[in-house]
Amino acid sequence: MGAGTEELTESELGASQPGGWQWALKAAAPFLLLGVLIASPFYFVWFRWADPEDYYSHGPLIPFISAYLVLRKRKELTGEDPPEAGVLYAGGIGAAILYFVFSDFDWDKRWLFAILSTASAAYMVHCLRNLKAEPWKPGLLVLIPALVLCTIAGVHEIVSVGWFFSLIVVIGLVLYYLGKRIALIIAFPLIFLFSTVPLPEYKVQELTMPLKKFATANSVWILNTRLLGVYCERQGASIEFPGDGDEPKVLTVGAVCSGLRSLIALISFGLLFAYITPISLTKKCILFAAAIPASFIANLVRILTLALVTHYWDVPTATGAKLWDRMEQGPLSSMVPHLRKISSEPVHDFTGIMIFVVAFIGLFALERLLTYIEKRQRRGAAGAEEPEVSDA
Repeated sequence: MGAGTEELTESELGASQPGGWQWALKAAAPFLLLGVLIASPFYFVWFRWADPEDYYSHGPLIPFISAYLVLRKRKELTGEDPPEAGVLYAGGIGAAILYFVFSDFDWDKRWLFAILSTASAAYMVHCLRNLKAEPWKPGLLVLIPALVLCTIAGVHEIVSVGWFFSLIVVIGLVLYYLGKRIALIIAFPLIFLFSTVPLPEYKVQELTMPLKKFATANSVWILNTRLLGVYCERQGASIEFPGDGDEPKVLTVGAVCSGLRSLIALISFGLLFAYITPISLTKKCILFAAAIPASFIANLVRILTLALVTHYWDVPTATGAKLWDRMEQGPLSSMVPHLRKISSEPVHDFTGIMIFVVAFIGLFALERLLTYIEKRQRRGAAGAEEPEVSDA
């Protein structure tokens, strides 16, 4: 070899190149540190995510979506194409998360979440092993104050504040360990994590009652129109129908039917949907903003469905298990025992799913319209830039 050069040993070469065990340990250090720092806030926020009466059952899915969005940026981060297994990663993790969020497990789901998170972190380290970090020391100005506030909120069990500053800690770690350039590239996945921060309990209570009254008032108005012709009256957050006897049929709009849960979930979905749709920023904002009226309209469809079932049958059919009792007297009676295991309130649960079906159809239709307009505008702009050819 030429003068002035030294031959590297195999161990030195492995340590100096990305992929060596020393590099892997160094790359894993931020994840390990992050796990220690946010363990306490995560412990408390988990109960909000796992509470069936709360509005954040989508919370455990968001970190994995953010991780997938980071993998999509692999070209900008490392110069390599996104991993071919990225779609399988997103689908597999998403299916697992949805399964353990919406099913009953005897095993504590937090441990399953921790295992999936560890596996995902290891997979990300592998996919981004050629990432060139540019540590930025001023990131400590974000990391340290956020860590202090996160600790204080954790000690006092202030769930929303503690988890909010835990995510600021994540941003601080990215800035300090990886640098500003990388933080800007993955800015949206980092911001998207904040959709997991639950509203404070008192704020949920403040919003629920006005939303219940709003949904009830609009439902009563639509039911009394000529289109449906169903006479009813509003009593607070209840819809009252004249009964055949002396007792009227009363459908009470509960907290779950206020629309707050669908609003929170669809805002998160709308933000993600707008981000991944290849349209201009203005149209992205329109698509995101449309998630709010879409959630109200979808929830209104749900309440109208329950109200019509109450009007033509009764309240137990709309909100209880009486539909199964009716089916037991028909040709499908043999299926009823199995159906009861799936849902104890079939009409109520079905309309809960219908909220998202209606909203998704509306948002996808709007996305198709905005994409069509975007393509026409681009074709028009391209045609205007073509030079005119004069006849010789």
